[in-house]
Amino acid sequence: MAHKDFLLFAGNSHLDFARSIARQLGVFLHEPDESDRRGPTIKWFSNGNVLVDPKVNVRGKHCFVIQSQAPGRALIGKTESGEDIFGVNLTVSDMIIELYWMVHALTCAGARVTVVTPYLPYIRSDKQDHPRASIGARTFADLLTSVGARGIIIMEPHFQQIHGFFDQKTIKVDTLNMKPIFAYEILANSQRDKTVFVAPDIGEAKHLGPFVNMLKMDIAIINKERIADNEKAHAQHMVGEVKDRDCWVIDDETMSCGTLIEAADFCMEKGAASLRAAICHPVLTSAEGLRRVEQHPLIKELLVTDTIPVPPEKRISKLRVRSVAPEFARAIEILAARPGEDNSLDAFKESLYTPINDLMKRQ
Repeated sequence: MAHKDFLLFAGNSHLDFARSIARQLGVFLHEPDESDRRGPTIKWFSNGNVLVDPKVNVRGKHCFVIQSQAPGRALIGKTESGEDIFGVNLTVSDMIIELYWMVHALTCAGARVTVVTPYLPYIRSDKQDHPRASIGARTFADLLTSVGARGIIIMEPHFQQIHGFFDQKTIKVDTLNMKPIFAYEILANSQRDKTVFVAPDIGEAKHLGPFVNMLKMDIAIINKERIADNEKAHAQHMVGEVKDRDCWVIDDETMSCGTLIEAADFCMEKGAASLRAAICHPVLTSAEGLRRVEQHPLIKELLVTDTIPVPPEKRISKLRVRSVAPEFARAIEILAARPGEDNSLDAFKESLYTPINDLMKRQ
């Protein structure tokens, strides 16, 4: 890219990810503690209110604001040696308000804003489950549109119809998916003739189709049944063979790791040699779930991306984090390109499959 005619801003939700993107792009990152005589860019008050005041002229600029769905702490400064100083704890809702204010402040100052939200808030709230219930994903889309966001970049949305939640005349939605990233990791760390994909239930089997077709590996499907109306569905049968084979479970996110552990238990009963999981968004809200993954004799690895920060207390020995900052950095670079430059995001996404095809030819 011949120029850097865009600006990069970070909220408080995932500073490490934002900094990694800035390093990849070789640009300055405007962080929450950037200050002038009026105070910092983002200031949280004791009454729970927040003030956003960008410290740079953004008129006519394309600004990218990086904010994920994750709790965290407010960055309030740095020590003389450059170490971060943090203030109050912030919830996911705080981060949403912070993002809303950031987009509003930048658009009011004359900027064109693209939101970079690797893990979209309320992404699982995609339909009205019962009368009068809110649809969180649609409401969040309306929130960003109302303050003038012109684009959004998402990683692996929970449902593919996410584009329909946004007014395409107002805001452009771009998605990056986990398929080429995880497919390469699986292919590079597996013997194809010994590997099988495992669908934890029939509903998940269709999501495994792209992996099965691309990598030409087998699939096994766990069939769950409810013994009684008031009981949870339990694994009863398996379609496919896992005996003496290495299993992979793929999912877009996990909180308790319950589905993974149940699949591992059933595969172990069926004589599987090992089980690994590739999960895009490591929500990981259950310490007990992580403990069970760590102790499970069949589970060898939990592969995740860094769309959500994974704090030290969650980094069990079986956890491996594959950063997707390079992919997001390239997407930003393409979207920020001037007219006439190579700015095809579709071409970039297609290029991610090239290493997979090359590796398959060598095997």
